[in-house]
Amino acid sequence: MDLIENVYFGWNPLAHAEGCTNPVWDDADVLHSEGIRPGITADHHHDCTHDDCGHADTFTRVQLRLLCRTCGTVHTISGESLAQVISHTSATGWGQAPRQIGALWLWPGRPVIAGGEPHQYLVTRQPETATEDTLYGLITRYRDADQTPRWIAAAVPDPAGAHQVHTLRWRHASRGLATLEDAAAWIDEAELRAARPLVVAV
Repeated sequence: MDLIENVYFGWNPLAHAEGCTNPVWDDADVLHSEGIRPGITADHHHDCTHDDCGHADTFTRVQLRLLCRTCGTVHTISGESLAQVISHTSATGWGQAPRQIGALWLWPGRPVIAGGEPHQYLVTRQPETATEDTLYGLITRYRDADQTPRWIAAAVPDPAGAHQVHTLRWRHASRGLATLEDAAAWIDEAELRAARPLVVAV
């Protein structure tokens, strides 16, 4: 399963022509066709023995074509066989509206099982979109030794941060918390908590 940061980040928008006044992909068309493997002749056939290969001289090809009628840009993207997946935002997490808890917005990741609740959330302080620039925190669920669901919260992404959760580093990270709401509240207060002075009793 993909980590939530890979679900939301690392995807690059396809470019329009410079100066395009209405950068919207007008048409998205899919073509399914049959391709012939390179080097195939009447005397030489495809002889791959890999288990994931159909062992045929031809293969199914999927091509996606995007058109911007404003600037005339066309993108054609090709893949073989299992290159096309049709899904829904309830299964991907990505594409759903964020959930607001207090002053934070939680962007859902993929549920563990179909119809289940997400077990990862990206956290921002605004509802517009989740990007690497607006990312403020991350919440992820796990089960402890007693199989009790717990939540870990991380706040303030920082490449030099002391804590690593998933593939990202953070300035602050919690211990196991009981609820998603607890994790959101912990992130909301992380910077304030860190700024409190240390009191030493003598």
